[in-house]
Amino acid sequence: MIKPQPHKEIFKLLNSLSIPIQVWMCQFNINSNYTHEDIKNDIFLVLQELIKSGRIESHLEVDEGLSLVLIKGDLREPIINPRAWLRTIALNYIRALYRKHNRFSDISSEMWESLLSTEQNNAVSYRHTHPMQYIENLELRDNIKKLPEQDSAILELFYFKKLSYAEISSHLEDNGYGRYTEETIRQKKCRGLKKLRQLYL
Repeated sequence: MIKPQPHKEIFKLLNSLSIPIQVWMCQFNINSNYTHEDIKNDIFLVLQELIKSGRIESHLEVDEGLSLVLIKGDLREPIINPRAWLRTIALNYIRALYRKHNRFSDISSEMWESLLSTEQNNAVSYRHTHPMQYIENLELRDNIKKLPEQDSAILELFYFKKLSYAEISSHLEDNGYGRYTEETIRQKKCRGLKKLRQLYL
């Protein structure tokens, strides 16, 4: 007998949400940038990461079907209706994409710094009803990695490793980038933020 596979059931539930996902995408006017398959795949991959890291447990029994359990420290919170939960995740994800495309079009460098600082401070805050914060953190770090290598390194070291400009300068020198003054690092960070902002336009 073939053992039930929870990940297949999760994707099956996501597939059952294709129509409402497409409707929401049209309502929020993001259907020119994404397909419903993009949305489903993004959510599926994030859920797999949460399961892999132990923040969600998944079980699939022949008689009982799929069960998901949120892990909140020592607490375990069963998800009563997995399909309804996934529906909420999908809608909130689409809303987040809509907000992102609207607010990032003219955001200033100062606001970007505030956003990145908030993302860094919340980087381990994954334990809530749906993994939207995790999705946004994952997207931000993935986009930083799309920047030129030195820009990516500076933003990663400053916002996620919390290094000072002097420490970043030393780190870059140790990795063969040459020696930069603290002011040069600050300027490079600002240019990196501008490039990052362009990825959302």
